[in-house]
Amino acid sequence: INLASIYDKATIFFNFGTTGADAGAQTYYWDDVAFVAPEPNIIELPITFEDSEVDYELADFEGTTSQIIIDPTDAGNLVVETIKSETAAFFAGTTVADVTGFSEPIPFEEGSTSMTVRVWSPTANTPVRLKVEQVGVPTVSVETEAMTTVSEQWETLTFDFSNQVDGTAAINFASIYNKATIFFNFGKT
Repeated sequence: INLASIYDKATIFFNFGTTGADAGAQTYYWDDVAFVAPEPNIIELPITFEDSEVDYELADFEGTTSQIIIDPTDAGNLVVETIKSETAAFFAGTTVADVTGFSEPIPFEEGSTSMTVRVWSPTANTPVRLKVEQVGVPTVSVETEAMTTVSEQWETLTFDFSNQVDGTAAINFASIYNKATIFFNFGKT
């Protein structure tokens, strides 16, 4: 195939390579000719990291390293392991859906402003910041924080974006938010 060429017709050959005299008279039917495109990379909420066919577009910055691994506490579950290095900046984090964004924007509306994330932390009382923004428009964002309450256990944290972090933008229901960044132990190098 030459991807620079234009193909605008198709021909079908039944029992190609065999003449009618050799095969005898045959009747064939055909219908529903379609182009089969590859499955798109769709990152949709909720994100479970279980689909090996999806590129979750994890992007680390300022000293984090993340990868999808088997959950150390449940071999039947995949999770993201994020390591915040000793040289990490206080705002080191990891973004999901960094390039293409979620397949649908986060459906924030009045009275519906929370997201949850299941986390495992080595310590309790660790601040975890969650930021959502619009792909390609980093000035359209909102950030909020929650604190871990247990150590070395899974827990579900709730992030209410109507309670944005002081000094960051408030939620705007007219804006599109279609990617997320998590910051573990925000504020600490």
